[in-house]
Amino acid sequence: MIQAARQRAVPTHARSGGAPCLLLTMLVSAAVSAGTLQQAAQTPRDAAQPAVDESQAAPAPIVAPTTARQAGTRGISAQAATDAANSQLVPAEPAGQSVAPQATMPADTAAATSIVPAPAALPGMRGVLFRITPPQATLLPAETLQSQGATPVTPAAIADHPASATAVPAPAAPRPSYLLATIHFGTPEEQGIDYAELERTLASVETFVNEANPDEAWKPEYDDYRWLPVENPLSSMVGKDAFAKARALLPNVRPQDLDRMKPWSVLALLEARGESGGEATMDARLQRIAAASGKRILHLESLEQQLQALDCVPALEHVRVLDERLRASWILRIESAQAMAWYRARNLEAWLADIDRMEGLSNEARAVEQLARRCLLEDRNARWIGQLETLFQDGPCLAAVGAVHLVGAEGLLAALRRDGYHVEALPL
Repeated sequence: MIQAARQRAVPTHARSGGAPCLLLTMLVSAAVSAGTLQQAAQTPRDAAQPAVDESQAAPAPIVAPTTARQAGTRGISAQAATDAANSQLVPAEPAGQSVAPQATMPADTAAATSIVPAPAALPGMRGVLFRITPPQATLLPAETLQSQGATPVTPAAIADHPASATAVPAPAAPRPSYLLATIHFGTPEEQGIDYAELERTLASVETFVNEANPDEAWKPEYDDYRWLPVENPLSSMVGKDAFAKARALLPNVRPQDLDRMKPWSVLALLEARGESGGEATMDARLQRIAAASGKRILHLESLEQQLQALDCVPALEHVRVLDERLRASWILRIESAQAMAWYRARNLEAWLADIDRMEGLSNEARAVEQLARRCLLEDRNARWIGQLETLFQDGPCLAAVGAVHLVGAEGLLAALRRDGYHVEALPL
């Protein structure tokens, strides 16, 4: 699944009161997550009708626990997911060594799957915090001549104005910035994140940058990105049995809300173990630290741009992915645990390889996920890279984006290297 991307979006359903990313989960738990930390309880425009009973009530923001220790957030076989995570959450090893966590699955489902153990760690740079140094600025030809004391291109002009022949100072050495790979679910203990070290890094920069503002107010016009039309509820799209499975896996979501959620939104919650990050997400926590430190805070995109990326695949097509995931729901639990293990091991390349396998999906569902991946990863990376390079050149800054955006041939780290930036993994 496009886990990393959908997860950050989960909090959009997550909280009531106030204004309002496994690829989808690891990438964007922002659209459900960003902009909903203060989201007010609202009724979808097309759902405003008198409430007859609980099942007919209009959808409300979904309130789900934010603490991974609460087993209830993990749905059916929560203990199986916990055991899988515990078996993989090994201490991160020093850079240069490899960790290959092995997926654990319930005994009663092991024989019914073709899922394979995680591969050995892929070659590449291990880490979640990277120092980014821009290439040395170069002088223009005319500036080079002046800095070397050579005869200017226009001698007559210089003769009339000797001051213009003053040597141009060489550009100052570029200042390094930092790029942090975030994960949009789990506790700091599960993630193995040292927030004290991150605070020290943040103290050394002038600007903090993240994907979107988690405090951005929710607007009624955004509802169409996440809610299905009243006349075409989720239960009619996936069928009675699959809808019952979804209800069992997401016990903290009201049935009437679940029935209105678009498939991408349900997938986001499933991939994030049923958790709604809210104020507990890494993204929100870092922004609070930056604000308290008086840093300039910038965002790479708006909440609506994130929602557009999440909702880029028509619900009637995306429901195929949800239906197949519900039929083999234990795969999501294993993948979520394995994703956390790869993150804790600081092996993002192996995590992306897991995502790209799209284990358990048919060819038709994989084609749908490929489209979602293009919207959530490649297209957004292409939009962000110019902004990031400008920020890094102006630096220093700390940019924090979903982990899966960094790695792979179309990832941000590869793009930075192609443009002459020096990338160095740092311990965290």
